[in-house]
Amino acid sequence: MIRYCLTVLKKKNSLYTININQAGFALPVAIGMGLVMIIVAASMIGRAQSDQVITNSQRETSRALSTSEAGIIRVQSFLDQHKILATKNLDKWSNTLDNLSPYQGTCPLINLVTAKQQTELFKNSNWINLDHSDQNKGRYKIVDYQYRDGIGKLTVAGEIDAYNTTQNSAKSTLTVEIPIGNESAKIAPPALWANTFNLNPSQKITGQIQAVACPQLPNIDPDGIVGIDFSNISLISGIPSGQIIADPFTPVPAPKVAPPSAISLPAITASIQLPRLRSIDIPDPKGEYHYLVDVDDPTSGHSIKLTDLDLVTINVNATQKVNLYLKGNIDLAGSQTRNVNPVHPNLRIYGSAQTLKFSIQDNASITAFIHAPFADAKSISSSTPNLNKNITGGLWVNSWNSATNLNEIPIIQSGDWSDFGISKLEQPAQISPVSSWKRVGN
Repeated sequence: MIRYCLTVLKKKNSLYTININQAGFALPVAIGMGLVMIIVAASMIGRAQSDQVITNSQRETSRALSTSEAGIIRVQSFLDQHKILATKNLDKWSNTLDNLSPYQGTCPLINLVTAKQQTELFKNSNWINLDHSDQNKGRYKIVDYQYRDGIGKLTVAGEIDAYNTTQNSAKSTLTVEIPIGNESAKIAPPALWANTFNLNPSQKITGQIQAVACPQLPNIDPDGIVGIDFSNISLISGIPSGQIIADPFTPVPAPKVAPPSAISLPAITASIQLPRLRSIDIPDPKGEYHYLVDVDDPTSGHSIKLTDLDLVTINVNATQKVNLYLKGNIDLAGSQTRNVNPVHPNLRIYGSAQTLKFSIQDNASITAFIHAPFADAKSISSSTPNLNKNITGGLWVNSWNSATNLNEIPIIQSGDWSDFGISKLEQPAQISPVSSWKRVGN
C-alpha cells in the first residue's frame, strides 16, 4: 500500500505549495525502465543473431559461387586439352568416347584415358570434389554444355557444406559463354581421310591425315620406331609434319547428291574429254559442269573403269569445275588426268552410297578431289615405285589399306575447301577466356 503524505505550507503569493512524498513512486518507474531495457537488449541480441546467420549464409553462398567458378576453370582446362570436345554437346562426349578402342588414345588429338574418366563423371552429373583430401573446399558438377556458332555455353553448379555440416549446403549455379576459336579457314582439307586405316610404314603423304579411329600402324617402320614413318608426312599449309588427326566425332562427310540438272553420262570405260566435244553439255550459272555417271553393268557395277593408258581430259578454264556423280565403283588403274588445275583441282569425283570399291595402281597420275565415303580402298596394287606418279588433290574414302603394298601411292594435298565443294569442318584451335557469365536459379 502506497502512502501519500500531504503537507500544507504557508500561503505565498495567493498560492499554496503542496509537497508530495515520492518515496514509493520510484519502484514502479525502475521496474518499467528495466523491462524496456530487457526488451531492447533481447531485440539487439536477436538482431545480432539474425545478422550472424545472414553473414554466414552470405559467406557460404560466396564460397559456393567460388566453387562454381573453380569448376568452370577446370572444365575450361579440360576442353583446352581435348579441343575436339569443345565443338560437341555434352551428351555426345561420353557416348562417343565409350565406343573407342584402347589404341585410339595413341593419336595426339585426345588423351583417351583422361577424357573417358572425366566425361563419365560429367555425363552422370556427379559431384566432383575440388580437393579429394578436404571435402570442406566444396564440389562442382557440369549441368550442361552446348556448342553453337563458335560459342560453348557451359553451366556449372557449385556446392559447399554450410556451417561445416552435411545437413545444410549452399549452392550456386553459373552459366558462362566460352568463345571457341576455329582454324578451319587456316588449315587445308585433309590429303587423305578415312574412317579406318591400315597404313604402309613408308606411305608418303603431303598434307594432313584424318581418321575417325586412330590408324592401325605397322609394328616397325623404316626408322625403327613403332608406327608410321612420320618423316614421310610432309609439311603443308602450316600443318605440323607428321600430323594424324583422329576425330571420333567426325566421319568422312556424307555423299554429295547430283543436282536435278546433272547431265546423264554412261559409265566411263575409256579415255574421255569433258565437256564432250560437239555436245550439248551446258554449265550451270557458276560455270560448273555436272554429270551423273551410270554403271557399266550390274555385275561389276563400275561407273569408272579405266586401263593404264586411258586419259581423263577436261577442257575448261582453270576456274570452271567438272563434277562427276557416280552410281557405282571406281577403278582408275594406271590412268592419267590432263589439264586439271594442279593448284586448285577443278575435277571432282563424288561417289554415292553404291560406290563401295576404289582401286588404283601406282603408275596412275590423278589430279582430282575424290570423295567416296562408302568405298573401301583395298585393291591398291603396285609393282614398281614411281615418285612422279601420285594422287594430287585429296582422297576421302571409308577405309584405306596400303599396308600390304610393296610400293605406296604418294598423295599430295592440293586445293582448299571451296575447291572440294565440301563445307568446312569445325576444327577448334583455341579455347578463349569466358566472354560473359550469369547466375541462374538453383
